[in-house]
Amino acid sequence: MKTNKNIFNLVLAALFAALIFVLTKFVSVPTAIGYIHPGDAAIYLAASLLPTPYAMAAAGLGGALADLVGGYFPFIPITFVVKVLLALCFTSKKENMINVRNIIAAVVCCGITVFGYFSFEIFYYGTGAFGSMLPNLFQGVISGVLFVIIGFAFDKAKIKNRLVAYN
Repeated sequence: MKTNKNIFNLVLAALFAALIFVLTKFVSVPTAIGYIHPGDAAIYLAASLLPTPYAMAAAGLGGALADLVGGYFPFIPITFVVKVLLALCFTSKKENMINVRNIIAAVVCCGITVFGYFSFEIFYYGTGAFGSMLPNLFQGVISGVLFVIIGFAFDKAKIKNRLVAYN
């Protein structure tokens, strides 16, 4: 039944939004300008499991909520946009979460994170924005590595197949 599938995807997206929020806000390391976190790995996982619109919503809302609660108010719109763009890079249409497309997506997401935030911060902080490039790159790399490790474990445990079968 289509309605049950939509509700299932909505609930799973809400759970991922909450996970993204928690990993972004509470599992973070402060930097000179902001913080680095593993929340993007949860975005990559969500985008590898959920249909694209649901993954985009989870990514944007989870990341933006972390900025809202953390007091980074000027960053809320750019975070929403960057996180939605991250989710757009991945596919959930492959049998396995870890596939060539999604590994390439994780690499592309490093660039989106670095240049997405830099494009905002150069206007907000001026030349101080250059100081955030390395931490943002580090965040992207760590999130990509975590995604591959967790994704392989999920693939080995057939998590995606179980969710699709339940759905």
